[in-house]
Amino acid sequence: MRKKKGRYQYTAPKDIKNREYTSYEEAPLREYADSEPAPQNLTKKFFKVFLILFISVVAVLALTNLDNLTPENIYNWFQYDLLGKTEGGGYPVRFNGMAVNTGNFDIMDGCPVYCSDTSLVVLNSNAGEYLNTQHSFVNPVVKANSVYSIIFNSDSIGYKIINRDSVVYSGTDDNKIFDADITSNGTYAILTAGNDYLSELTVYNNDNKKKYGYSFAEYYVNTVSVNKDGTMAALGGVSARNGGLISAVYILDFEQDNYLQKYEFEDSFIYSVEYLNNGNVIAVGSEASYYIDVEKNKQTVFEYDMKTLTNYAFDSEYGAVLSLSSDADGRSCDVFTISSDGKKTNETAINDKVLSLDYTNEKIAVLTSGKVTVYNLKGRELKSVDADADSRKICFSDSNNIYVLGTSLISKLEIKD
Repeated sequence: MRKKKGRYQYTAPKDIKNREYTSYEEAPLREYADSEPAPQNLTKKFFKVFLILFISVVAVLALTNLDNLTPENIYNWFQYDLLGKTEGGGYPVRFNGMAVNTGNFDIMDGCPVYCSDTSLVVLNSNAGEYLNTQHSFVNPVVKANSVYSIIFNSDSIGYKIINRDSVVYSGTDDNKIFDADITSNGTYAILTAGNDYLSELTVYNNDNKKKYGYSFAEYYVNTVSVNKDGTMAALGGVSARNGGLISAVYILDFEQDNYLQKYEFEDSFIYSVEYLNNGNVIAVGSEASYYIDVEKNKQTVFEYDMKTLTNYAFDSEYGAVLSLSSDADGRSCDVFTISSDGKKTNETAINDKVLSLDYTNEKIAVLTSGKVTVYNLKGRELKSVDADADSRKICFSDSNNIYVLGTSLISKLEIKD
């Protein structure tokens, strides 16, 4: 090798062509390159086959995830899943602020989202922060779906809407907010106290323009769930009649001035409602839970049989899971699900106190003291994983992973069979 004009230039040994064996370190690429490259038509055929297979796979994935192919989801997939935008140090991770209420810990597109007394945070699968924004709400409440979360100041007037990495909108209402909900297409509903009515519902499109309003004169309506298309809502409320308690569930169609359906339940307080993806509704009450087939205008009642409701959770795709206790201290629970088609599974006996529940894809996760146990819908134990002693709430991120909220930490558990 000799130097020429400040660079090193290769000079082949004179006998290189006469050697039986040649070191690749001595010969340039051109000396040992294949003298008979692959035919050009073969390369083109391979490229065409690869392109057809690639397009086929993309088409199948698109068809099976048609509801999730929004611009926001495509952007998030490119930024975070493909490019790996946000790093992280892994779980467990200490959360920001002094406290996180169990109701303010949820999952947004498989990612943990939580609201502490000071901050609203979205984490990735490795505990990196997609979003960390401060708030000034005294009583914050979070509702999340696959694309958006809405945080509102309960019994006050402020609210914010976020996606995975930014605050999309900040707004206020004229009246105190009781509840709110948002869909993956950006339609959201704000349920408030009324001026001349007991409660008022206002629905906005994703441009934050009012699209619907409804006022309630008979019931104090305090919980709302909007369907996935942003065209209907289910609401629960309470009132008094003849000296007793009575609750109601309303079904509203945003194209109609009057309510579409109303169901009344005596001596039972409605805690929460969920509009399922199949168009039906589940309402969880103090004395019973109710499945409403909206299309058939028909209800099914699931009585608690003198047991006490200790915990429940919704999944808009699969239904609800509940735990009932026959003991005053909340132990000796029976756990069961109400499926999206209104069927009740067999009850699974849990000897310990149920601290939290979640439900997805035919799996039930139960948090007891220091342990998370996963069951199938027949009550067979699939997996048991140790959890921190101070664990308070669990959320499935997918069928194989669970996020756990503790007193000061958020953990991640793998529960693959």
